[in-house]
Amino acid sequence: MAEKFLHYVKDKSNEIVSTAHEHISSMTDTTGTLAKQKLLQKLITSGVLKSEHIRQALQMGIGCFLDDQFARSKTTNEYTQRVKFPASGSILTPSHNLPDFDIEAYGSDLFYKLMDIYGIKPTTLRSHICEGELREIINPSSSGSLLYLTSDALFLIKTVRDYDAKFIQQKFLNEYYQYVTSTPATFIAKLFGCFGYIPYLSQRKGITVDSFTLRFAIFSNFIPTNIVIHEKYDLKGSSYKRDASATEKQKTSATFKDNDFRDIHPEGFTLPKSVYYLLKDVITRDVEFLLKLNVMDYSLLLTVHNMDNQVKPIRVGTLESLISNARDAFLVGMAQQVDQCNKNNQEEKSKTPLKFKKPMETLGVDHREMSTFDAENAKKFGGIPAINEKGERILLFFGIIDILQTFDICKVMQQQYQTVENPDVVDARSIVAADFYADRFKKFVFERVFRPAEDELSTHSMSMHAFS
Repeated sequence: MAEKFLHYVKDKSNEIVSTAHEHISSMTDTTGTLAKQKLLQKLITSGVLKSEHIRQALQMGIGCFLDDQFARSKTTNEYTQRVKFPASGSILTPSHNLPDFDIEAYGSDLFYKLMDIYGIKPTTLRSHICEGELREIINPSSSGSLLYLTSDALFLIKTVRDYDAKFIQQKFLNEYYQYVTSTPATFIAKLFGCFGYIPYLSQRKGITVDSFTLRFAIFSNFIPTNIVIHEKYDLKGSSYKRDASATEKQKTSATFKDNDFRDIHPEGFTLPKSVYYLLKDVITRDVEFLLKLNVMDYSLLLTVHNMDNQVKPIRVGTLESLISNARDAFLVGMAQQVDQCNKNNQEEKSKTPLKFKKPMETLGVDHREMSTFDAENAKKFGGIPAINEKGERILLFFGIIDILQTFDICKVMQQQYQTVENPDVVDARSIVAADFYADRFKKFVFERVFRPAEDELSTHSMSMHAFS
């Protein structure tokens, strides 16, 4: 009995030490991330680093790692692979006019397997990233972050915190791969790779080559570029300060938030009954997966094409929205360029068309089952058919984004501070424990945003409108 008790105490002690180490590491990484953002701002504003050099170096480095011949020459199974790119070139790398730099690739073996599941070859991804110029969405000198959109608007490359990169390596990537393998029907944002850019900086600046690594993740952009998007929403299920800023609302392609959605669509969107319950099953599984990893603060990025009303909604800003924080850089990139992408898509087509699943394909719905609904346009564009409170026919495209934020010690401390600051709105904030966040998110999405029709949507409701 005494021996069992001693073993129990020892196990609990190890668990406490491990948890404490994770919390200390989280705080250190967060502090380091803030310092790195400030440093990046300083390096770019002072001219030591040029954002166009980073952009070009990424294309060159990622392109090499995704090249078949290059991949065959790198037989190591190590998680991190690092290659030098001297301006003079080498056996494996081309010569160039940029300052010398290194590129690191993380978890390439698993990312190749993910690409296989997604139905895309590494060389195909390479062509989408390397052909044409990357578009810089965020000004790094003011934000300390970098976000690029490929010329065809199909992929986003964004900076990730060192803590996020560590989370991807230690936990997320393996779990994500297993989940996608066993659950191909998912609306979680597709992750295609993780890379690091290491510039050669002068010692006089007090920075060595190993002390400054910018890490990037590649995501697919699920917002369609072959159809006009009339509405966009970043939805978390929270309500405190969840209004789009006054500046955002003035944009022609504004991204609204939870409170905006509640005002603009007080009755939410009505979906065919069978589609609603299939969608509920899929998103519930996605949320449970994120909860398993202690992830919170994710969003449902919802975009809407209205087949019967081309006028985009307008919501008057509130005082609260005037002082709201800037949106996450990832959301900015996915939403801000939609209008321009629609125009570009009419002029040029991708050299290597991609076959990513559209929402209706993800759900595996047979369009013939929706004889009373607009199955024609749903099949053509792949969006989920629905109607709004006015009876207007709409198509929905969406995905779950911002999937790397865990409820770590920094979030716990932030929540505690906010509780002291204003205890009346604690549960209405975005920063809450992962289990509470998951329950609130599901309730909001399936009781407030999406609602099932009594049948597959009545013929009477749809007969009001002609097909597009």
